[in-house]
Amino acid sequence: MSDYQGEKFREFLVSHKIAKTKAATLLGISRSAIYDYFDSENMSRETVNKIILTFNTTEAEVFGIYNTQILNNLQHNKLNESSDNHLVNAKIIDNLPYPIEQGETPFINLSDGQYLMIMPLVSEYAYAGYLSGFADPIYIEELPKHSIIVQKQHKGNYRAFEIVGDSMDDNTKESIPDGSIATGREIVQDYWRSKFHTHRYKDYVIVTKNDGIVIKRIIDHDVEKGIITCHSLNPDKAIYADFKIELKDVQQIFNIVNVSISR
Repeated sequence: MSDYQGEKFREFLVSHKIAKTKAATLLGISRSAIYDYFDSENMSRETVNKIILTFNTTEAEVFGIYNTQILNNLQHNKLNESSDNHLVNAKIIDNLPYPIEQGETPFINLSDGQYLMIMPLVSEYAYAGYLSGFADPIYIEELPKHSIIVQKQHKGNYRAFEIVGDSMDDNTKESIPDGSIATGREIVQDYWRSKFHTHRYKDYVIVTKNDGIVIKRIIDHDVEKGIITCHSLNPDKAIYADFKIELKDVQQIFNIVNVSISR
């Protein structure tokens, strides 16, 4: 067996007869990104946890080594200490218990004041099913998982969405490009009667009853009429003109707090 983790992950898929395209879909990444996984010699902690959570397995089964050994390798550059001290600084990461309470966001303590926050991922292929299943805890539990590293255990209901299309891409650092993953914190409907904090959170995932999942910048919120004005970052306004949505036609709203972009 090869020593580097990407090859071990590829061998895991082969041994379990999981097609590469299916694996990419379950992980919520592009087909090209799965090959980047295979080429990786040192996967990030976020990627390792995404794999074991998505495929309901263990690090030992996928990579042939135990949690502390993987964390040693991941922390090598960060700690910049001799190899004799690596095991002392390693921290065992337990398996994450599922199911969890509805609305609860699970965290894994990575030590050094960092946590891996894990949330359901709505991939491109799950968009249609999400409209009817978003309130079903069993449906949400069965979605693949996405994770980001944070500095504290945030409160609230978080969800990740794969971005489809280029409406939010203007080739600047604020872009939310096709194939990226946007993590959002749900704004409960009781707060829709107050003006959204668009000065702090500019971009949103809007789950509508009729038009599906929309990722837009909200540039105006008419609280009295219950109407939001949505804006695309793409400068082609002949295709991506601003438009209004009545909140009575909306199921959920998430303010985007993180965007993960695969390179």
